[in-house]
Amino acid sequence: MARNRIFIILLLALPTGNVGAEAYETFYPLIQYSCDPQADTVTVTNSLLKGDKGKTFKYSHEDGSYSPWDMVEIDRTSGRPKIVKKSKVVNTCELSSGSYTVTLEPKPFGKTLDGRCGASISASITITYDGIDILEKTPFENYCHGNSPIITRVTTYGKTGDVKIKRIAKYKFY
Repeated sequence: MARNRIFIILLLALPTGNVGAEAYETFYPLIQYSCDPQADTVTVTNSLLKGDKGKTFKYSHEDGSYSPWDMVEIDRTSGRPKIVKKSKVVNTCELSSGSYTVTLEPKPFGKTLDGRCGASISASITITYDGIDILEKTPFENYCHGNSPIITRVTTYGKTGDVKIKRIAKYKFY
């Protein structure tokens, strides 16, 4: 009987889910901006490219595709890499109700091996209409700890000026 209990305990301690190479795969953040006057929307999406697809992806301002890593300058000369300069991406879109400005900025997050935040990078978004921030600097990913929701899409509708945010659980994003 004691032998059966030990066996059950060992089974419960085994990892579940896909713990293969994918668990160690490199992720590349992809922020995409789209201005569509015909649909009367501005859409910004937040997603990940994985492995070789992400490594070879060509980010382009003309295509509205951005990497938050391209928005920072990192000093790697000291013992611990440090962001020394940040830049912003600013796009303007004319919709039926007026001009909307979308500003994307880098947002460091994620745990380092010593338990500190800042090992990964995402972005934050600000949407301005008529000089007023209708969506103040909002990070796509808030926390490096826990399973907080991640923003995957922000859509602004020109007809109403409404901003809709789509979030998913962190475990579904990664």
